[in-house]
Amino acid sequence: HYKKINDNVGIPIIIYNIPSRSVIDMSVETMAKLYELKNIIGVKDATGDLSRVDQQLKVMGKEFIQLTGNDDNALEFFKRGGVGSISVTANIAAQLCSKFQNSCVSNLKEAEKLNEILLPVHNSMFIESNPSPVKYAASLLGMCEPDVRLPLVQVKEQSKKKISETLKVAKIL
Repeated sequence: HYKKINDNVGIPIIIYNIPSRSVIDMSVETMAKLYELKNIIGVKDATGDLSRVDQQLKVMGKEFIQLTGNDDNALEFFKRGGVGSISVTANIAAQLCSKFQNSCVSNLKEAEKLNEILLPVHNSMFIESNPSPVKYAASLLGMCEPDVRLPLVQVKEQSKKKISETLKVAKIL
């Protein structure tokens, strides 16, 4: 599949490895084989397995771009050699997430402080099936309606309260 895409485009490709969505965890061995293709430049790793950062760095080197797909492990992911994230929380807290990512590079102590603020927000974005919580949070910020398409449903009242509270504590709302 990736070879076919690679052979028919001339743009960089980030592999998405999200086992919870695809039911397949792409092995480091498979990823290394794909990295031999001219357009494959990195991965969004949403395995939640931080040892994968180390394994992929050892096999593919620093040029292989490693982005976490798990907001809650972004700090540790960076410390192990990752270079950023493809974030859910950034949809509703772009400035705070950007400041966190920049701090990972320039001021790790500041990144740790920002991570403490962001962790409850990250957790609330996954309190129910994604993307329903982030859609609700975005609606609180006036960005959209909280509606999701079937078979997804809006978050429960209890979750709405938790999401709202975490946004207030983080000074997003």
